[in-house]
Amino acid sequence: MPNRLINSKSPYLLKSAHQPVDWYEWSEEAFERAKKEDKPILLSIGGVWCHWCHVMAHESFEDPEIARIINENFVAIKVDRDERPDIDRRYQEVVIALTGSGGWPLTVFLTPDGKAFFGGTYFPPEDRWGRPGFKSLLLRIAQLWKEDRLRVLKSAESIFESLKNYSQQNFKDFVGEELLERGIPALLTAIDYQKGGIGSAPKFHHAKAFELLMVHNYFKPSPLLEKALLTSLDAMAKGGIYDHLLGGFFRYSTDEDWHVPHFEKMLYDNAELLSLYSWAYRVFGRELYEYVARGIVEYYRRYGSDPEGGFYASQDADIGLLEEGGYYTFSRKEIEELLEPEELKLFTLHFGLAPMPHEKDRHVLYIKVEEDKVAEASGMEPQMVKRLLKQIRNRLLRYREKREMPFIDRTIYTNWNALMVQALCDYYKGFSDPWAKEMAVKTTHRLLDQYYKDGLLYHKEDVQGFSEDYIFMAIALLSVYELTQEVKYLELSKELTDRAIDLFWDPQGWGFYDMAQEGEGLLKVRFKNLQDTPTQSANGSAGYLLLLLGTLTADGRYLDYAEKTLQAFAGFVKDMPMVSHSYLLSLYAYLKGIFKVEASDLFDQALRAYRPFKFVLKSPVEGLVVCEGPTCRRFESLEEALLTKS
Repeated sequence: MPNRLINSKSPYLLKSAHQPVDWYEWSEEAFERAKKEDKPILLSIGGVWCHWCHVMAHESFEDPEIARIINENFVAIKVDRDERPDIDRRYQEVVIALTGSGGWPLTVFLTPDGKAFFGGTYFPPEDRWGRPGFKSLLLRIAQLWKEDRLRVLKSAESIFESLKNYSQQNFKDFVGEELLERGIPALLTAIDYQKGGIGSAPKFHHAKAFELLMVHNYFKPSPLLEKALLTSLDAMAKGGIYDHLLGGFFRYSTDEDWHVPHFEKMLYDNAELLSLYSWAYRVFGRELYEYVARGIVEYYRRYGSDPEGGFYASQDADIGLLEEGGYYTFSRKEIEELLEPEELKLFTLHFGLAPMPHEKDRHVLYIKVEEDKVAEASGMEPQMVKRLLKQIRNRLLRYREKREMPFIDRTIYTNWNALMVQALCDYYKGFSDPWAKEMAVKTTHRLLDQYYKDGLLYHKEDVQGFSEDYIFMAIALLSVYELTQEVKYLELSKELTDRAIDLFWDPQGWGFYDMAQEGEGLLKVRFKNLQDTPTQSANGSAGYLLLLLGTLTADGRYLDYAEKTLQAFAGFVKDMPMVSHSYLLSLYAYLKGIFKVEASDLFDQALRAYRPFKFVLKSPVEGLVVCEGPTCRRFESLEEALLTKS
């Protein structure tokens, strides 16, 4: 007998529709029932791609005894974090404050009015690994609610007031070079110069951090910056965190060597990384970076996009019953049987095999030696090595594709699709792939046709848009405008930006709230998020959008909003310089100015060149006209123009 989630439009919630738990979606109905029956709320937040969400679902929510305890003592609410990032963001903050860490599945206990009083992430069904068992936790919380209600309510009220006070803090301050002088050294200190990336395991991609270093290296080149960039870009590109048979990055690495990932593929990761590697190839000319960028596009061309426009949200890590990575990994025997002796010799030179933890003979492919070094070691011509390695990858891929494929969430979210539109425009500038330009335009039109209604932008069907939907979409429209030179995209970007200001702008503290209206529970607290997690933040990217729009339209109002957005968070960034690399990129653009290029015959050449904060307009001029702030100069060649580094 299905529960009420059977009517949901979320793939994640639908996967819980046949559990014995009496689930509700986040709704007034759920909160009204909790108040009427005087029961606490069990809030469970996760994603359809999330391995440990599947584990907890199988161990606990499918267990009849645990379901009985939940149904008798709680009102249970299930939330898809991709669909409702606003809910996830607030309750993550609570759990991080209570436990020191967050993540998914997020498990939170609430009063009937939605105030949190206890929470965590994954709980095993019984006590183990130093974690309390979910069954005993449920019984203990139910007992506390009945016998020590006053203490529970006092704790919930204290947490709520702390969250509200935190959200109302004023971080306004002046902006200048000193914020970059704090932020960039802090980032460089956090780099792993031996194995690449930021910090230790688990390691995430942090694409915006490396984009910031690439920008800084353009203006102030140094061996340290180049080492930080190349070590990290190479390690991610060669590691098992990248799918070497088809393309695309997995969500994060479980080890410091980037060898064994969590195998989810997320649209937002791959969009940001596509931009990063497209530009890295232009800067460093490394074939490895071209291989990565083209692979990301190939994955989305084959499996991750709708031919009519639009990109799918994610692909799961698991197949079957909780078999994480089973689709992507190989036994040594499989490889030996699939490849001819000569191919196996080349495979062994090029690829390494990282063993999966707790698996007897399952391995993740990573690049051990790059193709040019393989050619030297084997005595073969480089082109022959390339051809044979491509043949090997195709053979292994065909074998892999006979397996059960992990679930693909075909939901089209505005914010993540906007990031991919921008990425495809960046990719097109580097590689002139007509499919990329065509899909950027198609996706833009689909989002506007389906999700922009009566002056409101939607996050997905029936979910009103958040500030990140508006801001990312406005940036995407400017990217499409630059490629097509069609003014309608500039006008639509202005329209969306103006609407975002109307809906989300904080006239007192400045900056953009994440949502337009208050709601139940902690949605009564309005948030202005700056942290780049899991994507660049709306407020981090808004400064660049406003600065660029002000430059292109000569409308000083946008420039004023850009400055205020940066000032709104300056005090916060001063204290926590690693909080938002997208903010530091916007600040860098503010300090340097937009590099506006007008060209006619040299338009394509100017479009493809790497120069931070560059925007190219087609104009009937001789040579190029470059404007930085109020100053414009004419140049005969692009090389001459790019020598100017203000």
